[in-house]
Amino acid sequence: MATRALIGYLDDSKKLTSTYNHYDGYPDYLGKILLNHFDDDAAAEGVAMEGYISNIDEDGTINSKYDEAADTEILDEEAFSAAMQIGGKVDEYGGDYGYIWFNKQWNTIKNNGIEGMAKQIVEELEESGMFMVDENKEENIMEAGYEAKWAQFLNEAEDMDFGVIKSFIAKDKNIDMDDFALDAYVESLKNSFRLDKDDYKDYEMDDYVEDFDNYVSDKMDS
Repeated sequence: MATRALIGYLDDSKKLTSTYNHYDGYPDYLGKILLNHFDDDAAAEGVAMEGYISNIDEDGTINSKYDEAADTEILDEEAFSAAMQIGGKVDEYGGDYGYIWFNKQWNTIKNNGIEGMAKQIVEELEESGMFMVDENKEENIMEAGYEAKWAQFLNEAEDMDFGVIKSFIAKDKNIDMDDFALDAYVESLKNSFRLDKDDYKDYEMDDYVEDFDNYVSDKMDS
């Protein structure tokens, strides 16, 4: 079974460049290879720019059967929100682990949920000096409830990350990320956001699941 991972490079402008690694993504293998062969700024940026990696040999040879562009996104100014974005991207990839290069080192996180991954890396982000620190942000998010606050954070973002919603629905409904109905719903959702994003301003993650169910039901009845 594949051990998937995200390999990311975070630059001084808060831009996260991410590549997907399909096989052998556990720390005792991929983590060691990154330390042994990609442990400087230029090499770390290079491997994160690959876009898609099947696996990396122990000698550092990168194997890839697809030519895909790396994902890029600008992280939020506040450390915990940025950590949530990183966790969301690892989860979107279906990654078991994330390896993020910043502050001249690899930072490893294990996927125990987006909130859990954010907690693993937020201290390092704060100590990097690149992000603002809101002492009450994490506490407020936890008090309000993860699903509600994460949905609110997505809705307030300049560019909606539909991949996170898609991943949440797939996990909640126990369906594949490539499910035809799920793909169709996300495309419909994108169109709805273009028409009037405010319709979703009060949505929590469970509301998107219910909206998906209603979408499927309507299509079956038509």
